[in-house]
Amino acid sequence: MLEQENPGSKTNVQLDALHRFEYLFVALGASIEGFQWMRKVIVVDATFLKTVYGGQLVFATAQDPNHHHYPIAFGIIDSENHSSWPWFLENLKAVVPDDPELVFVSDRHKSIIYGVSKVYPLARHVHCIWHLAQNVKGHAQQGVKKDDVVDKFIKCAHAYTGSEFKKEFDEFRKLYPACAKFLVDKIDVERWARCIFEGEKYNLDTSNSCESMNSVFRKDRKLSLLPMLDKIIEKFAFWSNKYRNECASMPSTKVVVPFVENVLHERCPIAKRLTVREVNGQEFLFDVFGSDGVVYLVDLASKTCVCRMFDIDKYPCVHAIAALMAKIKKDGRMSTLSVYDLCSRYYLVETWARAYVKTIYTVPHISTWAIPEDVLKLFAYPPDYTAKRGRNQEERHPSEGESRKKKKKKTSNKCKPHQDLGVFF
Repeated sequence: MLEQENPGSKTNVQLDALHRFEYLFVALGASIEGFQWMRKVIVVDATFLKTVYGGQLVFATAQDPNHHHYPIAFGIIDSENHSSWPWFLENLKAVVPDDPELVFVSDRHKSIIYGVSKVYPLARHVHCIWHLAQNVKGHAQQGVKKDDVVDKFIKCAHAYTGSEFKKEFDEFRKLYPACAKFLVDKIDVERWARCIFEGEKYNLDTSNSCESMNSVFRKDRKLSLLPMLDKIIEKFAFWSNKYRNECASMPSTKVVVPFVENVLHERCPIAKRLTVREVNGQEFLFDVFGSDGVVYLVDLASKTCVCRMFDIDKYPCVHAIAALMAKIKKDGRMSTLSVYDLCSRYYLVETWARAYVKTIYTVPHISTWAIPEDVLKLFAYPPDYTAKRGRNQEERHPSEGESRKKKKKKTSNKCKPHQDLGVFF
C-alpha cells in the first residue's frame, strides 16, 4: 500500500528460512527523486528499538542546502552485523547507485565500514568526528579535561589548509600525546581531517542528522512494527510539506538558500575593507590582502582560494567576495558577474525547491485497501526473542510491578508460530 500511494518507492522485506521476519527496507519515491538535487553526502546510522523483539532502526539521510533533514531510506534490522548492513546498503544501491562523487558519513562500526566498502566500492567513506572525538578523549591521560580534548581535536578536524592542520595537530600532540598516538596508529587521517579529504563533503562531517532522527522517533521506537512505520512516514510527509512551503515562500529575488544568504551577508562588509590586487585580469586571478596579514590568491574562474574555504564549502569566502567586488568595480556596467555565480548549484533556491516537488503520502485506513490475492497469501512470523528480566523503567506503582512479575513467569522465551502476530506487527 505504501508503494501504491507513493509511486517510485522501493520496499523490501527479508524473511529467514522459517518465514520469520528478519529485515525491512523502505525508500519513498519522492525522496529517491529529490535526492538527485541534493549534495551527494549520505549519513547512515542505527538505533535500538524498544520492544521485546529488539532489533534496530536504520536511517540513510542527506542534508538539504538549508541544513534540514532529508531522509532517503530507512529500515529494520536484527542488529548491526556483517549481514544486515550489506543487505540494507544493497537495497539502497538500487535507488542511489555507486558513484565516485558519493560520500558516506558514519561512526566507526566495523559492519558499516565493511558494508560500504563491499557495496559502494567507488564511494568515499568518512568517520563522524563527533563519535571519533568520544573515542579520542578516552585515551587522554588522567587529570586532563576531556572536553578540552574534544574541542582541540575538532579544531584539527575542521582545519581548511594543510599548514593550519599541521599547526593545530602539533599542538594537540604536545598536549595530548596518547590521544595523538591513537589517531596516528589507528585512524586514517583522510577519514576525519577536512583538509586531507579529497572528495566533496561540504560542511557535513558528523552523523548528527541521523542522531537527531533517532531522537525524533524516540517514543515511536517503543511501538510495534506497523504503527511505528506509520509514525515515521507521517513525520517524513510533515517535513517534506514544511520545507516545500518554505521554498515556495521565498521572494522571487532570492537566488540562494537562506543559510548561505546569511553567511554571504555577514562576509560582504568585511570583504569591502580588504585590499585587492589584480594578478591576471584575463584569467580572473587576484591577490587579496587578508585582515590577518596573509595574501590570498583567489581564482574566480575555478572558484578557489588559498584559504580553501571557497574550495571546500562551495560558496565564496571573504577573499573571493573581495576579489569579485574589485572585478565588478573595474568592469563597471559591463560586468555580468554576481556573488551568486560563485555558489554551487546545490545552494540555489531553484535546486532546493526541486528536491521537494513530489509529495509523500501516508498509508490510508485499512478499510480502503484493495490488495491482490497473491499479496494476501504472503505471511511472516515474528522474529525470536528472549524475554527480558528486571524492572520496567517506566513502572511506578508497586502493585503494578508485582502483577507484571506474575505474568512474566507464564511468558515463554521463544515465539511460537501460532502466537498473536499483532504483538510484533
